[in-house]
Order: sequence, then C-alpha cells, then structure tokens
Amino acid sequence: MEYVIGERELAPVLALVHRAPVTMETIGDGIGDAFRELVEHAATGGAQWAGPPFVLYPDTCEGEFEIAVCIPVAEGARSGEHAAVEEVPGGLCASTVHVGPYHGVGKAYVALQKWMTDNGRAPAGPVREVYLNDPDAVPPEQLQTEIDWPVA
Repeated sequence: MEYVIGERELAPVLALVHRAPVTMETIGDGIGDAFRELVEHAATGGAQWAGPPFVLYPDTCEGEFEIAVCIPVAEGARSGEHAAVEEVPGGLCASTVHVGPYHGVGKAYVALQKWMTDNGRAPAGPVREVYLNDPDAVPPEQLQTEIDWPVA
C-alpha cells in the first residue's frame, strides 16, 4: 500500500481517557478492555461522544508500556473510577491513513518515519491512532486507521 502523508495541525480534544499498562502481546486485549470501560462509563454517566475513538502510544513500545485509550466527548462529561476527562493536546503532526487489518498498521509507521527523515522532521510526542470505522461493522480489509505523529 502506498501512503499519502502530509502535515496537519490537530486541535486539542476533550476526551474520556483510560490508561492501561500493556505489552505487545497483550495490547489487543488491553485496548478492547479499555474501550469497554469507557463505553460503559459514557453510557452510565451521560457523556456524549464527539468524534472517533483513538489511542495514544508512547515513543517506545517495549516491555510493558502505558497506552491512553480515548473517546472524544462533549463538554459536561465527568470523570469516574476508570475514566478521566482530559484535554488531549493538539499540535503539528505528520499524518496518514492505513486501510486494512490492524496488524498491518506497522507499514504506515515505517512510511511516516521515512517521510520525517526525508522532510527534516523528528518525532515530538505520543502517536495518535484514530479508528475511523468500527471493526464490528466492516471487514478487516476495509478498516481505516488514521495515524497522527507529532513532529518538530
């Protein structure tokens, strides 16, 4: 797959956030469990969704590391035991969209790294993977994952 990569400015986002320690072996279950916690909290707390869900990944994903699973919400959402209301910062990012199964998203990261090198940019913060469609509603080959990597 050829990736179209460009720079874009992300606005800050108000989100319900659940932080979870994971490893590369447990990341799928960790994300699924976190999304379930957030959806349950939103439903019982009356939070209104305000955009597609996303996950923030640290610079290094080795051993055990922490991810932040986020659901954008409208003003008025409240924090709870497993969900904090936080403003996720925006900023300048290198951005692309991966189409296909989640296990193939690594190719998009390689393309983004090459683009940064070719364009004199450097990573400058946690990567945001935005899930543009629902894996329960579309086949794996139609999944769309936007990757926004802060740059300096």
